[in-house]
Amino acid sequence: MKYFELQDGPELKYAPRLENWYGKFDVRDIRLEGYPRIPKRQLFTIEPSENTIFTDIILFPFLLISPKVMDVIKMYKELCFYTNVILLDQVSGKSELYHLPVFHETKKLFIREKQGKTSNESVIVDTNVFWVRDSLKRHTIISLDLAESLLRRNVTGIGIKEVELLINE
Repeated sequence: MKYFELQDGPELKYAPRLENWYGKFDVRDIRLEGYPRIPKRQLFTIEPSENTIFTDIILFPFLLISPKVMDVIKMYKELCFYTNVILLDQVSGKSELYHLPVFHETKKLFIREKQGKTSNESVIVDTNVFWVRDSLKRHTIISLDLAESLLRRNVTGIGIKEVELLINE
């Protein structure tokens, strides 16, 4: 099985930029154990810009996905809790619904950029979307099947890089 890390796509430079997001809730709660403490609905204003594109995936300051992406994830019957987030451009009056997903997260694996053939140490995981946490950040990992499903639906803001999953000892 091939796996990919979600990364910035070309459109993400025009993605909505959240204003005053810090302190609305504790971002450390964006995990299965902390999910009940996250507000069920949240409104964020975004920096006004004529160039803003409401992309299907936003990576900063935390992962936000459009209903289109959420529908694809649900097709794969993945464990995913989420809260609704509305992004509002107060100048233009435009708004869009997003979901803040909470996936399974592991520190037992680490990722390595794919270099040619898969090594004998590679691990196969029986899920299509999850997070791998290292000392610096959280990486969103998706399977080849999920990546293809998203790309077939012309999801905007998606960038992917093939990675290997290895056991973190």
